[in-house]
Amino acid sequence: MAEALRRPRPIELPRIDSPARPAPTVKPAGRAAEARRPVHLAVVVGLSAAAYAAALAGVTALQGAADRELAAANAPAADALALLTDEHDRLEARLAGAGSTYGLTAAAYSDITDQLARLEDRLGKLAAEVKKVEGSAAWVPPAVRMPSVSRSAPQVSRPASNGSTGASSH
Repeated sequence: MAEALRRPRPIELPRIDSPARPAPTVKPAGRAAEARRPVHLAVVVGLSAAAYAAALAGVTALQGAADRELAAANAPAADALALLTDEHDRLEARLAGAGSTYGLTAAAYSDITDQLARLEDRLGKLAAEVKKVEGSAAWVPPAVRMPSVSRSAPQVSRPASNGSTGASSH
C-alpha cells in the first residue's frame, strides 16, 4: 500500500475527438435530500465566528492593558494639570478682587478730585474777597476815636397813674 501511494498515477486527459458530456444529475427525493445538506459549512461558519470573537476579546484585553499603562504613565502629568488648574482659578479670583478694589479706589479718587476742585474754587473766591477787604482797609485810618459811652443807665421814675377803664365795677 505504501508503494501505491508513492507511485504517481497517470493523468487521463480527455480526447479531442470525443466531446465531453456532462454527467447526468439525479435529484434525490424525500429524506435523502436532507441528508445531503452541507452541515459542514454551518460548522465552519460557526467556528469562524467563534475564532473572530476570541480574537476581538484578545485585542480588547490587550488594548485595555495598554490604556491602563498609558493612564499610569500620564498620572503625574494629570496631577500637574489639576494643580495648575487650581492655581489658575486662585489667581483669577485674586485678579477679580484686585480689579474690584481698583474700581473702588478709582471711584474714591474721582470723588476726592471733585472735592478738591470745589475747594480750590472756594479758595479762589475767598482770595478775591480778601483782596477787596485789603483794598478797603487801606482807606481806613489806623486809629479811629469812638464816642464815649456811659456804663450806668440813668434812673427813671415810674409815673403814677390813677385811672380805671370802667370795665370793672369799682
